[in-house]
Amino acid sequence: MTSLSPQQREAVDAVAAWHRGCMASINGNRRMSQQIMRVFGYAGTGKTTTARRFAEQVNGSVVYAAYTGKAALMMQKSGCVGASTIHSLIYRVEEDDYGRHSFRLNRDSDAKEADLIVIDECSMVDEELARDLLSFRRPILVLGDPAQLTPVKGAGFFTSAEPDVMLTEIHRQAADNPIIQLATAAREGRAIVPGTYGHSRVVRRGTLSTEEVAGADQVLVGLNRTRTSFNKRIRNHLGRGDAGPLPEVDDKLVCLRNDKDKGILNGGLFTVLDAHPAESLVEMTLTSEDFPDRDPVSVSVRREFFIGGAEELPRDELRGTQQFDYGYALTTHKAQGSQWGGVIAYDESSTFRAEAKRWLYTAITRAADRLTLVV
Repeated sequence: MTSLSPQQREAVDAVAAWHRGCMASINGNRRMSQQIMRVFGYAGTGKTTTARRFAEQVNGSVVYAAYTGKAALMMQKSGCVGASTIHSLIYRVEEDDYGRHSFRLNRDSDAKEADLIVIDECSMVDEELARDLLSFRRPILVLGDPAQLTPVKGAGFFTSAEPDVMLTEIHRQAADNPIIQLATAAREGRAIVPGTYGHSRVVRRGTLSTEEVAGADQVLVGLNRTRTSFNKRIRNHLGRGDAGPLPEVDDKLVCLRNDKDKGILNGGLFTVLDAHPAESLVEMTLTSEDFPDRDPVSVSVRREFFIGGAEELPRDELRGTQQFDYGYALTTHKAQGSQWGGVIAYDESSTFRAEAKRWLYTAITRAADRLTLVV
């Protein structure tokens, strides 16, 4: 078992004191004075390790969850047994007579009797989701990274307050990880020079072939116009743009807006199983990359999301439809809360001025194993 640093041990002690108070309130049927414990830290400081070490001392049930399926998978890889998405933890996906899916709060979920709920990548949690979590009246330990980008509009419920514990020391095991080294350099504003960094690399623009770009688990960029250009380029390379700009079988799509009645989440990635363009809509059946065991979902998307002009559509014309775009390339803002094995990130951080360091840091830390940073 990996030993904890002094800072991590202090964090475990602080969490233990908070948890004792929570459980005393629950057992005494009193209102908890502090239901949420915020443990924040930079990449490589061992937030998940610290939380797991405390959870191992809990004499009772501990459940782990994150906003995205990919973040939950990373928790599992870090030893958080049974980690799931928050939605699958506290909601039930129901299907009506017409095959339509929806999220409904599951009062009998594992959260109901949990002695501790641990939430990772907490910056992505919005107020509605957080309130549903809090309604179970169980202790919630949330983990976050203050060096990442400011969450997309509506998210950031847990990160709107100062942390109770802030981890700043990069632990020994992470110090030799090239991705952590690059992320730390980005966070501190130090220059990142082209070269090889373990299984990762930093290269200049024009170095990569279209084949290499298309073969990445995920491509990340800064600007929407860059994202649109790369999605078109990758689709053409894969032979899926020959028939025009509308989706085809096996295309990769990203959800742009939550739809609880469909059970789909903003930022979720999907693969097209079939597509049937109509006069104003594209009717599609999609399978989720984040929830591969879930049944396919049927969606209706306005053609403008693929041919242009979606931002000009009146709100009433979007009623009853879903919103998707191509997902081969994503903006780093849209990628928050997720990780992939191999990432190609195009550095457009200078566009974001005061947020430049946060943008680059967030892009780098979306890679779990291999990063190609294009500067």
